[in-house]
Amino acid sequence: MSSGKWMGLMLLGMLAAASITWLAMKPALDAKKKESLVNTNNELAITHTDLPCDDVSIIRDNSPSLTKPFLYADVSCESDALQSLKQDLTSFIDSQKTSGKISRASVYYKELNSLHWTSAYGEQQYYPGSMLKVPLLMTILKQVQRDKSLLERKLQFQSPNKLSVFVPVQNPMQVGNFYTVQELLERMILHSDNDATSLLFTVYNKELYDDLFLKLSIPVQNADDVYYQISPSDMAKFFRVLYNASYLSSLYSEYSLNLLTKSDFRQGVIQGIPSGTQVAHKFGERFTAGSDVQLHETAIVYRGSAAFIITIMTEGKNFNDLSGVIGALSKICFEQKRAQAPLSNSHKALHTLALISQLIPWLPLALCSRWIIDPVGFRPSKSYRHFLLL
Repeated sequence: MSSGKWMGLMLLGMLAAASITWLAMKPALDAKKKESLVNTNNELAITHTDLPCDDVSIIRDNSPSLTKPFLYADVSCESDALQSLKQDLTSFIDSQKTSGKISRASVYYKELNSLHWTSAYGEQQYYPGSMLKVPLLMTILKQVQRDKSLLERKLQFQSPNKLSVFVPVQNPMQVGNFYTVQELLERMILHSDNDATSLLFTVYNKELYDDLFLKLSIPVQNADDVYYQISPSDMAKFFRVLYNASYLSSLYSEYSLNLLTKSDFRQGVIQGIPSGTQVAHKFGERFTAGSDVQLHETAIVYRGSAAFIITIMTEGKNFNDLSGVIGALSKICFEQKRAQAPLSNSHKALHTLALISQLIPWLPLALCSRWIIDPVGFRPSKSYRHFLLL
């Protein structure tokens, strides 16, 4: 049989394998679909018996349109199921205050697929610093949803920012060079680049930015207020609506969270999370009016059905001490029992079949290789070499 016919047979086999893979995955996909009817992967997916209390608030977009899209849901009471975590967090913070490593710290912890939450000293407020780059990212992407050409707009970098920081950018922008808005967004999130941020402020919509705060019931930042402060739970709201894809479209919410998973800051939450765990995170640093420094971080930790969000805000004398405390607090959150909930059966089936689906399409190649490869001396035939170059 000619090599062309064998090539056609191989491609037909690959198509058949792909069909078999889809048929094999269909039961798991159906199970996942049924599960999503009960648990829609956002904070509305709560059964009454799982509520920490009955005081539930549904926060919707209050725009003047007839539709009022869901943004997020909250309950006023902390979860009894997370009281042991609250005690562990509070005890650790108190011990670090006693040791002199911090002057204060706060933690907000929330399960992303339920309404359960807790906090330790969560009522305190802090200077957010670079964490406000997240709402700036969201504002500009909201503008991009209306005008996609904005991403390709080029801005010239003219003068560097003079702010003193503990975490300098390793590959700073070059004066005189032009950068697209998309490049600036990525530099701002991946490297917390203040120069990129300054340029982005020349194209952001201030009204949209303020409106985002209002929609999330967060006090609006006055542009002239260098002492603006925010609570850990309010800071987490930006991440929550990204996770829910309830402010930006699914496409731009996914893009935002993907950027946040690539942040090169490794001195905080990441220290307390096992290697290989996906984390979308953003840190912020800021000097206080006195001689103290503040270091904070918000992170979404992906753990299947046990995904959670944490905001840790700290203040003290030494940056390294603060980063160590953040790492230790994130470890306490990750290791508590409810965060270790096993993946659902449909999640496991999908993960397994996804791996199989990557392997099955290559089986026809393996089965046909005896004919694709010249049997005399196993020299690759011309058709096989051509296949490798496709």
